[in-house]
Amino acid sequence: MQTDSSLEGKLVRVGFAAGVAAVVMYLARTFLPLPGFVGVGFFIFFGPLLVVAFLGFHPFISKPRPSVAATLATVFGVIAGATNMMFAVVQLTNLHYIRGYMRAAESPAAEEVWQNIFSGVFTVQNGINYVMDFFLDWTAFMYALLMWSHPRFGKVFSLLSVVCVGPHFVMKLITFPEPPAEAGLFDAGPLVAVWFAIVLIQVARNLGWMGEQEPPNA
Repeated sequence: MQTDSSLEGKLVRVGFAAGVAAVVMYLARTFLPLPGFVGVGFFIFFGPLLVVAFLGFHPFISKPRPSVAATLATVFGVIAGATNMMFAVVQLTNLHYIRGYMRAAESPAAEEVWQNIFSGVFTVQNGINYVMDFFLDWTAFMYALLMWSHPRFGKVFSLLSVVCVGPHFVMKLITFPEPPAEAGLFDAGPLVAVWFAIVLIQVARNLGWMGEQEPPNA
């Protein structure tokens, strides 16, 4: 495989490595009984890894020529990753402090007050999660638009992106402000994870392509 030593090639390789780490963290948190500090670390650092991944993918998805859609996709992906970290930190902070206040409550009535506060502040994280999902879904939609004529993706990948992410976006929109799983539907987040894995695999298969010169009329 040809190695590209340019800045763009290095960015794509770093983005690919960050994407692999993000997928590993997602699968581990979903399916494995992790020690507390490991689960917390994976939860917090998943978002920053998404930021690095989407920044790294930018030269790949924008080749052979830059476009408004590629720029928007990258910006939306970065916002999604940063918002994901905000969601994780807000949730973990609320859990730590309010559960401590509940344990220290001097009466059942005081504990009930803190329980009500706990339920109330958790609606904040639901709102942050909606923002994160909105930008991540639109990242995928922008990628779908770009994939349609992209030399290393094409129409099949474009349609797969819409099929994977469309249900998640529509259900979140219909049930807002409630999460779909709490409104009688289901959490389609894993479908978005499938989309990200598809992108990651295709980038991995074509890492050497970044070092190839495009013909003048590309």
